[in-house]
Amino acid sequence: MSNQIGSRPDPDLESFAARFAQLEQNLAAIADRLDSLEQNVVALGQQASESRDRVEADIRQIENQLAEHTATLESSRTAVAQTDDLVERVVEALESLQSTVLEQSEAGAAGVN
Repeated sequence: MSNQIGSRPDPDLESFAARFAQLEQNLAAIADRLDSLEQNVVALGQQASESRDRVEADIRQIENQLAEHTATLESSRTAVAQTDDLVERVVEALESLQSTVLEQSEAGAAGVN
């Protein structure tokens, strides 16, 4: 009887060997997928880092431009205020001149009468 067992292949053992071979193939495929996923994660991390660096550079540039625009705006406000003061002084000087001319005209007209 032991002769008969050794001479015939065991169907359960063959099935187990086939399933084990399939399991090894599946594990190899899973390992390949994991390697691929790991590479993708690393690539995404690099892209995220590069994007962050670009955004930070853009923000610094915008902040610098904002500071420049703020300085320009303040300079413009100062120039407008100085212009307003100058116009006010010119108007006051013209009003004073007008008063003086009118007073002289009235004094001349009063002296003639």
